[in-house]
Amino acid sequence: MLDKKLQNRLSRVEGQLKKLQLNLLEDSDCAEVIPQFLAVKGAISAAFNEYIKLSLNNCSSSDKEKMKEIISLLVKS
Repeated sequence: MLDKKLQNRLSRVEGQLKKLQLNLLEDSDCAEVIPQFLAVKGAISAAFNEYIKLSLNNCSSSDKEKMKEIISLLVKS
């Protein structure tokens, strides 16, 4: 179920994580590291939201029990 939009978001996460790791390895100033952490956090959140949207669209028409399970997992998080 990996669509183009989700793949792009995950690629962005990967790039931001690599940049963050490089900043940490180079012992960069916290003024560079903190925004990178925030960018990774935002990118993960956006990718997660996109995945949930795709999952709910797929489950809503086919499997009501699976939909209940997903909603239960989301409520716990």
